[in-house]
Amino acid sequence: MAQAGQNEILLEVKELKKHFPIQRGLLRRVVGYVRAVDGVSLYIKEGEPLGLVGESGCGKTTTGRCIIRLIEPTAGTVHFRSRLLSSDGEPQMVNLLELGSEEMKMVRREIAIVFQDPIGSLNPRMSVGDIVKEPLTIHGQGKGPEAEERVVQLLGAVGLRPEHIRRYPHEFSGGQRQRIGIARALALNPRLIVCDEPVSALDVSIQAQTLNLLQDLQEEFHLTYLFIAHDLSVIEHISDRVAVMYVGKLVEMAETEELFMNPSHPYTEALISAVPKPDPLLRSERIVLAGEVADPANPPSGCYFHPRCKYAQERCKIEEPALREVSPEHFVSCHLAEELQLRGVV
Repeated sequence: MAQAGQNEILLEVKELKKHFPIQRGLLRRVVGYVRAVDGVSLYIKEGEPLGLVGESGCGKTTTGRCIIRLIEPTAGTVHFRSRLLSSDGEPQMVNLLELGSEEMKMVRREIAIVFQDPIGSLNPRMSVGDIVKEPLTIHGQGKGPEAEERVVQLLGAVGLRPEHIRRYPHEFSGGQRQRIGIARALALNPRLIVCDEPVSALDVSIQAQTLNLLQDLQEEFHLTYLFIAHDLSVIEHISDRVAVMYVGKLVEMAETEELFMNPSHPYTEALISAVPKPDPLLRSERIVLAGEVADPANPPSGCYFHPRCKYAQERCKIEEPALREVSPEHFVSCHLAEELQLRGVV
């Protein structure tokens, strides 16, 4: 995969795989594997938000969690430009999958995550102050009044008041709970934040407020986002580039405007056609895909998308397409990418 200049890349993932074993019988014999993530390669530049989008169950969340090793990957490499593991003070690319527990603990000060469920991700027995302060305590970054002052600053940054520090998660709305989760993610001044569908559980109006907050925080704290979502309109709003997943594989990646205007993969075309239009006078024909999503435990041969693709040819059923660059920084996994004239945003 061709990439941006190496000095710009903060995170580089190559051939990332996560295969969950299928066990049966009294002896729990392994009879197969669910290929939740099956060879994902992508990169994120310093300071940019990269959107990762696809249908539910396509492996987006598993990819994000494998990258930061909340789930241990089966194979692949995840290189991160770390400042804390550098011997000379200059950022250094390290493979996160090769780090020991102590080194990984240091890197976790540079990487954070915002979870999808703002209720389930917060301990109901801890006050807001303790929740936001917990990363500081674990990493020994502040105690007593100093830590409390930092917590108040973080709550203010996400739009909450100092008096909220003594309250508990059940006393807040869904949008406020997600702000608490964002404040916790910011506690250690991370460089990369994995946002795992942070607005999908919120009302539409609250979604907009949370997205605007994330954009403001990105500018204020110089953050880099891996933004995971299934809603293309959300991805379009916040991302500089977009990566599209289907059944554990990356099928297309490009700058946001380029991908929406000139999709090169039939699956991307179908996703774009399903985005609601804000103007009722603008009507476009939605592409309804035939068949069912492929089973990651028993995927089809060749291109995983070929059973649902109206453009599929015999080659698509036999030969698996590689992710290749069809124009500058526009990557696609389709044998027919140069031949097809696909419909983008109307």
